[in-house]
Amino acid sequence: MKYFSFLVFSTALALSVQAKTWRVNNNAGVTADFTSFSAAFNAASVVSGDTIHIESSATVYSAGGTLGKRLVVIGAGYFLNPADASNPANTGLQAVVNGSPLQGFSMGEGSAGSKFIGLILSSITVNASSTPINLVIERCYINSALYFNNYNHNGVTIRKCFFDNASLQGSTGTLQNFVCENNIFYTTFGYINLSNLTGSNNIVRNNSFRELGVGCVISNCYIANNIFGTGAAQTFTNCTIKNNLFGSAQSLPGTATGNQVNVNMTNVYVGGTTGSQDSRTVLKPGSPAISTGLTVGAVVSPDCGAFGATDPYRLSGIPDTPTIYTLSVPVSIPSGSASMNISFSTKNNN
Repeated sequence: MKYFSFLVFSTALALSVQAKTWRVNNNAGVTADFTSFSAAFNAASVVSGDTIHIESSATVYSAGGTLGKRLVVIGAGYFLNPADASNPANTGLQAVVNGSPLQGFSMGEGSAGSKFIGLILSSITVNASSTPINLVIERCYINSALYFNNYNHNGVTIRKCFFDNASLQGSTGTLQNFVCENNIFYTTFGYINLSNLTGSNNIVRNNSFRELGVGCVISNCYIANNIFGTGAAQTFTNCTIKNNLFGSAQSLPGTATGNQVNVNMTNVYVGGTTGSQDSRTVLKPGSPAISTGLTVGAVVSPDCGAFGATDPYRLSGIPDTPTIYTLSVPVSIPSGSASMNISFSTKNNN
């Protein structure tokens, strides 16, 4: 039974011949390569280009230290437990009920090119600057501020993540070639404060902000197809602003085009108090965000918000690998039996 704990949440990505996949699992009685993320990335046997699976657990993987290798780190997703009334699940996506909570480490120079997918992240900092870091954080649940401070960062992509009362922060140093797409910023302190953006290749597009107790502060950025919810107004400096929805009486420069202000946000999302938190940000039928994004190729007008555009947000941050979403294993095997019957269902999540 314990052998299947790994198979339940995903199978390996297609890897090069040289790369290796490692298992990290801190559940009692499970045998894996490592019991902590820090032990994995500090091990001499784990090298740049390898993949690490952080397996489903109710216990946080407290890492500590600085990642100095280029790794692909994959978790099980989030909002998986049907018995969790505080964080209702999206059912039928994973057979496991726990995510892969990972906290307390920083990313250093050698981590350039790393990817983090399907994890529950907290207390993470980025401390790499000398060359483009090309960091990708995708389909992750983020529940504390993600900081880009004190260094000149280059090349960060954050896509299809769920920020639960958490923000993106950067005030000292600089950040360029930054992409923030198809994320959900949930509750009042889910916002962006990146006054340190520089250059001309920064993008904030197709994000959904449910509420804004603190307004976003964004500089030197292309801002399009977002939904900025009720609450504080946003501060944009030297930005291109197109086809966004604003729940407030947002002041915009004369160069802004296609935006909607003073939008009644009760008409935008399905909302409610049931279902998973991320599903509540799906657009309501007849929503003013439907087909009002910036027209592409004079033909397609995408929806605004996280579920719009060609590669939308995925519920529960399920990794883009095959998953087992149902599994039935006998509790015991009759004495003398040489085999047992196991049934499971799997799907592709590309």
